[in-house]
Parts: sequence; C-alpha cells; structure tokens
Amino acid sequence: MFSNDMLEGRYLRIMSSDPDPTLRKSGVGNILIKNLDIRISFRDIYSSKVVCDEKGKSKGCGYIQYETQEAADRAIEKFTGMLLDDQKEQEAR
Repeated sequence: MFSNDMLEGRYLRIMSSDPDPTLRKSGVGNILIKNLDIRISFRDIYSSKVVCDEKGKSKGCGYIQYETQEAADRAIEKFTGMLLDDQKEQEAR
C-alpha cells in the first residue's frame, strides 16, 4: 500500500515478514533484473528490492526473490530480451 511512497525524503519499502528466514537466506529463486521499468508487474514474489541512488531514485535495476526456483526461471525467460518503448532491453539472471 505505501511501498515506494516517500516519507521524510526517503522511499518506503514495505514487505511481508516471515518468521522463518531460511527461505530468504537460502538464495533459492533470487534473480537480478537490469533496465527495470516501473510498469512491469511480477507474480509469486517472496521479496524484492529496487536499487536506488543516494536521493532515493531508482537506478533501474532490482533484486527479486521468487517463492520457487521454477517461478524465478519463468521470470528470467519472460523478461530477458523484452523491449519496452522500443529502446530498453531487459536483462534477467
């Protein structure tokens, strides 16, 4: 609801809390997406983080951890080579 809204000059990051950190620490389902467009929507996400500069503006890439490796593999297949506005090629790995 408030994720990515600005508060006192900094962007908020809202995500669900999981009492069992083993999935987050396992690295399963982690991908990096470059040339990230804010209009892209994702599904089956466990956690995400947009890389920002010191002013809180997106640098155009982000880290996404999917619930499963299979979901991450589908995202990589979908977004690699995707063109947005006929100019930016998406890269996922």
